[in-house]
Amino acid sequence: MDQIDKKFYTKEDLQTVLNISEATINNWFRTGVIPNTWKKNSFTKHEFSDLINYLSSSTKLKGRANRSLADGNSTCYLGITTKERRNLLKKAIQNYQDLTIELEEGVFSLALAALRSAGLLAEEWFYKPKSKLDFFLISWIKEKQINIAKALKYFEDFYIPNLNDDFLGAFYQSVQSVAAKSQRGSFYTPASLLQDIHIPLNKKILDPCCGSGSILLRVLNPKHDSDQIFAWDIDDTALKICRINLTLFFNDPNISPHIELYDSVFANKTTLTKQTEQTKFDYIITNPPWGSKYSATQKRILLQKYPELGTCESYSIVLFNSLRKLAPNGYLVFFLPHSFLNVSSHANIRKYLAKKGLPMKVMLLGNSFQGVMSEAIRLEINNTKAYPAEIKVFRSHEQQPTVISNNTFRIKNFIIPATASNADLNLMNKIYSSKHLLLEDNAKFALGIVTGNNNQHLLPRPTSNSEAIYRGKDIDHFRFLNPAFYLEFKPDKYQQVAPLELYRQPKIVYRFIADKLVCALDKQGRLLLNSANLFIPTLDYPIETIVSLFNSKLYTYLYRKMYYSKKVLRNHLESLPLPFLNSKQHALLKEIHDNFYLYKDSPEKLNHAVYSFFNLTVQEIRLIEDL
Repeated sequence: MDQIDKKFYTKEDLQTVLNISEATINNWFRTGVIPNTWKKNSFTKHEFSDLINYLSSSTKLKGRANRSLADGNSTCYLGITTKERRNLLKKAIQNYQDLTIELEEGVFSLALAALRSAGLLAEEWFYKPKSKLDFFLISWIKEKQINIAKALKYFEDFYIPNLNDDFLGAFYQSVQSVAAKSQRGSFYTPASLLQDIHIPLNKKILDPCCGSGSILLRVLNPKHDSDQIFAWDIDDTALKICRINLTLFFNDPNISPHIELYDSVFANKTTLTKQTEQTKFDYIITNPPWGSKYSATQKRILLQKYPELGTCESYSIVLFNSLRKLAPNGYLVFFLPHSFLNVSSHANIRKYLAKKGLPMKVMLLGNSFQGVMSEAIRLEINNTKAYPAEIKVFRSHEQQPTVISNNTFRIKNFIIPATASNADLNLMNKIYSSKHLLLEDNAKFALGIVTGNNNQHLLPRPTSNSEAIYRGKDIDHFRFLNPAFYLEFKPDKYQQVAPLELYRQPKIVYRFIADKLVCALDKQGRLLLNSANLFIPTLDYPIETIVSLFNSKLYTYLYRKMYYSKKVLRNHLESLPLPFLNSKQHALLKEIHDNFYLYKDSPEKLNHAVYSFFNLTVQEIRLIEDL
């Protein structure tokens, strides 16, 4: 773990070394994760080192799956599928570990073995260099001060058939720490997701986050002109592997691709050659890093550099910068998390795309990336004006795409409801065409209590000083279930607590972790755990009406079709329509609400009342009921 060399250290230095936020540091101090002996504003070098070592070995932090502090390794097979090839990779990894050499030495030596196996290294390449490859390898040796005599021997018994499966990249990722991969947010793109991409031979192609070049190996043709290939990354070793991989791919030691060390997020153009800086690309294809971790200082820099985006998320920034490098009629392909389509933090980049009016395709890929829990999409953008601008959404089980017009795209936060069918889109447009209000700017929202240590603070039985605390699972439609835990309420001891008055006044409580809307009206000032959140409407609209609407099937349908989320977020609720209703309709919903509150009533009356408010047809109701 890299540390800063100075005389005194602060909390900000701790953030930088551990790649965590100031809030996390403060929470660790408050909840006792960091003992009181380190509770100070500055540390000596010895104290700082001890604190880093303590956190790195802390069982509490390992229990919280803090991957930034983990330092384990795991075999990463990338595109390697055969048993024989996997065994060869494991043998190479074991050999590297037995040698106890530096990572760069291991990569270089294995690259020599791969080139030698492919017949691309002349016998006297080091003493009498002739090819571009020879001079590249000698430059690598000088730059990293590699002992060539030793490097030639490390993998001298290895024969590595050239299968263009990024064997070197798999080795490199496998011997790195999990923490390093997590910090960059970089993971392998399966070949099956690239097999239908074909690049014309005369086109310029760029991968702005190329890593070891695995995507380029899948989309290029050996007949391509290597001078038309551009590859950027922030990892110098990965770029060297990319150069070797392309040499193996073209089976030519004299290829001339443009491989450059360049950060596509911070975009310091001084690191690019003048030719590259001025180049526009016909194809830009990449799997950018997802959720790269930045220090507080880096985040401030990014927010200042990209005020139009309003985010520090790496893949939104790379997409923004790549669109500006795309040639007229050029084509862009990005692999992104599904959350890009609907999370509010990416609203500005979606707005940017909507205003450009470019035709887009979205392919829903599900859980296609090994080791990544997030579902993925493939976003394709053609840099040409189209009227009307449309987004075509493709699902694996459907032949015909769903077509989303630019008008639909421009609903709140420019979300792209990619899981909705054409019939769903028509129904949503009908619902939002009715006159309505929104909770946006018309409600106070607050989170449930984060204790920082539930085992310590939550009690299974009440005491004379405790009160009930309700989890998300303790909330049902319209009602609270019997609580499972109690709390002796001491706000100063907890990691996160909303202002007390928000818990104590009448409020609507909802499940946070849920694929449906479940909420209840609380007039007893209950405390909530962080799996339950709350809001307090401030507009002139009956609170029982809101609870009833949100508990209906129609509103769960809207939530699922628009957001496709397992977490009910504030912006989700703020975007749901509160229709203009007359006094009789409000009275009906209050009656339904009160009946549910007193005893578990049938939901049919509620659902049919809500359907009638929007004048839904039998076919439209069936669409909701079949969800």
